[in-house]
Amino acid sequence: MYSRNRENDFLSKLAPYSLKSVHSNKAYRIPLNNQFFFVKVYGPKKPRFLYEIRSMLNRTGIRQPIEYLSPGKRKFCEEKYLKHWREKGFCVPDVVVTPFTEYEDIPHLATTYVEGKTLKTILSKGFTASQDTLGNLFTDISNRHKLAIKSGDSFLFHIDANTQNILLAKNLFYHVDFEMGRPWETTMECAAREISKFLVSMGEDLKPEERNPAYALFKKCYGHHDVLDFLDRSVNRRSFQKLHRWRNEKKKAKNPCRVTLYDITDYYNHF
Repeated sequence: MYSRNRENDFLSKLAPYSLKSVHSNKAYRIPLNNQFFFVKVYGPKKPRFLYEIRSMLNRTGIRQPIEYLSPGKRKFCEEKYLKHWREKGFCVPDVVVTPFTEYEDIPHLATTYVEGKTLKTILSKGFTASQDTLGNLFTDISNRHKLAIKSGDSFLFHIDANTQNILLAKNLFYHVDFEMGRPWETTMECAAREISKFLVSMGEDLKPEERNPAYALFKKCYGHHDVLDFLDRSVNRRSFQKLHRWRNEKKKAKNPCRVTLYDITDYYNHF
């Protein structure tokens, strides 16, 4: 009860600075010493039932992705990713000492606040207007993957690279939200996970007729065709292909604008 009261007290204190969040975590923009800080307070994932099951499996020794770890462990992992990217020279928010040291027992992370436009906002103007920005981003991703694959560094991938977690600020691309991943996987697996997440998210933010030109530009700028081949095999050579295709068709029937992994791999197989 003490811990719950402490958390409620902490959240109440931060409430005036709350940001809209699509996640189960709480996010805040805090003014301090003539600048802003970003504070994330970690909580159970939704749906709660699935989160609790996966957390229990992790406690029994069955390895689970980062997003199903306890709040404290998720905070530790995200901080590790952010510091690692900074050390390698990539743009991410800088981890700072929490201004709320009296609440250190409640898992939360404090970083600098990045003032910029999300890729989702940029894409809302259409592919033609955002083409140059996308080309620069695709090249940026390709260069980072080159370093990661060459050095065997599985921590240089952004597994949750959706268009709301990539920001353009002062002509630099910042990646945020590193609370997802499987660090034990090979660099090829991590690379495929990142680009699949990114291409699906980007596709859903574009008009249907704009998707193929965007995917063609990505293929032109992204220099790792072996990763695209690996992604194709991981999707199209899974067991029970008929079942996966059927489920894919059901998703498309329910929402024709939805982009799936089959949309991505089918495109690259034909062009």
